Amino acid sequence: MKKAADYRKILGMITNEQVLSLEQAAIRIPSSSFKEHELADYLANYMFDMGLEVEMMEVQHPTQPDKKSRQPIGRLKGTGEGPSLMLNGHMDPGVEMSGWTVDPYGAKFEDGWIWGMGAHDDKGGVVAAICAVEAIKRSGTELKGDILLCPVIAHKYGGAGTRALVKKGVLTDYCINMEHSANTIANVCVGIVMIRIKTRSPDLFFRYSAEAKAKYFNAIEQQCEIMRRIGTSLEPLPPGGWLRFTPHPELPGFPTLTFDTIHKEHYYHPSYTGMPTRECEMCFQIRTVPGQTLENIRADVKRLLEQIRADRPNLQYKLTIPASGEDDPWYMEPMDVPKDNPLVVALVDGQRIASNEEPSVGAAMRIGNVGDGNILVALGIPTVQYGPGDIRIYKEWPTPDERVKLDDLVIAAKAVAYASYRMCG
Repeated sequence: MKKAADYRKILGMITNEQVLSLEQAAIRIPSSSFKEHELADYLANYMFDMGLEVEMMEVQHPTQPDKKSRQPIGRLKGTGEGPSLMLNGHMDPGVEMSGWTVDPYGAKFEDGWIWGMGAHDDKGGVVAAICAVEAIKRSGTELKGDILLCPVIAHKYGGAGTRALVKKGVLTDYCINMEHSANTIANVCVGIVMIRIKTRSPDLFFRYSAEAKAKYFNAIEQQCEIMRRIGTSLEPLPPGGWLRFTPHPELPGFPTLTFDTIHKEHYYHPSYTGMPTRECEMCFQIRTVPGQTLENIRADVKRLLEQIRADRPNLQYKLTIPASGEDDPWYMEPMDVPKDNPLVVALVDGQRIASNEEPSVGAAMRIGNVGDGNILVALGIPTVQYGPGDIRIYKEWPTPDERVKLDDLVIAAKAVAYASYRMCG
């Protein structure tokens, strides 16, 4: 009974006014990727005033060493006798585009909706998490495990902020990644791997020998044949095809691929004994399903390329997976956390209590999306993606005029507060 009384006291401290005030403040502070410092400072001060231990962490741009931003880490200390929990969400808006009909930084509140850049992707989730911990702190509840509030930078750079946390050794036993999911509990998500293929051919012009012509396979046409064999962007890859996978019941229509870039340049390669060559480079991505590994994907792509070479012996390629090497910021493994994991169970109960409705568990509202939670699951940290914001209200996503219901923010804050108390209390 004591636990029931405790969590009711905690949830009673989360109010519409509290959540709305912090959400509007967060929206009104622009925080593009690697320009999150002002919002980081605001949230750090807010968490410090809550009574949390707060440290600020500087994060370097992955490709521009002179470019930096910062992110706060707030810690609500427990006694050390229980598991720790991270509440992780990104401060940079997931979508920044023109076409807004309202001020994207005005934080307009009308008819129960809050409008603004990042309203649910991911500022709404960050706000819900902070309000949840604030309620626990204000209630005077003693925890056994630590809760870490981690508003991170640069989700759009492959989770650079979360990767910096990991590198620093900021790890917990469990994590809720506060990505918009219409307050459903996404225990399953796709992964992503970027693939780079370079092709090359001798640089023949208008006069050439029959022998040279016989060895010629234009570098661009090589890529065209590779693309033809790989498939069509956004179309589901069929089981039993060139890519090996077991379909996942929560991820119908996946894996899929998307061709991202292709370009050609003139290069000089000594391997061609002084002859000029043409080189063409193509990058594409695969949204993967649980069970697919980097090693298997490498083998699948290599096998396909060798099958093409068997038909066209003059195919010359260089394959790089992940596209930027082993530290590719956009490589993320798929995630699949069992429904009976204690974190999933706790969040399901929290959502039920907060909403008075039966929760939805599964990939449906995160289908096709990756989040920073993928990074943590790959390290063995059970993680779910959960947060306010329903993209079904838009004709397509991403889009301008991002907005979130205040009621959904409050429900998320209460569900996370309950789950945090259940896991760490």
